[in-house]
Amino acid sequence: MTTRFLSLKEITLIMQELLIPKEAYEAVWDINLEFLKEQQITTLILDLDNTLLSNKQRNLSIQHLNWLQKCKDNGFQIYLLSNNRSKKRVSRAASQIECNGFYLAMKPFTFSIKHLADTYNLNLKQCAIIGDQVFKDVILGNWLNVYSILVEPIDKTMSIFTRAQYTLERYLTKKLK
Repeated sequence: MTTRFLSLKEITLIMQELLIPKEAYEAVWDINLEFLKEQQITTLILDLDNTLLSNKQRNLSIQHLNWLQKCKDNGFQIYLLSNNRSKKRVSRAASQIECNGFYLAMKPFTFSIKHLADTYNLNLKQCAIIGDQVFKDVILGNWLNVYSILVEPIDKTMSIFTRAQYTLERYLTKKLK
């Protein structure tokens, strides 16, 4: 039996598949909803913390609420999928949006999004996942072939660990393009 190692080119291709989002924007309201409809996307699965709500906010901003209403007016179903461990925080945001929200999702593990898809009979090929973290949101989307959209975090003040993670994510995505 021979052991085969992956070549650097193969590793790079795998990393590109996992780490590069289909689209990247400054904020959620920059996303081209018409283009998503053309791609047969019917459902938006959104991260909460630092995608729709800063860590310091309790309630969604008017701008975010207006954008979410625009999404609904364009026929998109909306779901929240958050790693936040606070059921109350995720429920409060889901209530403001009038959608269903899942907390403690443990992204990038796939069980929570599969549970969401099974519960609401969603076709993941018609979904887009939108979030601010490559190592959680983008990897989850790309692993399951869900259309992945990366946005910049709302709150730029972060812990040293989180800042290091964001810096590494952005460095890798630029190097791999």
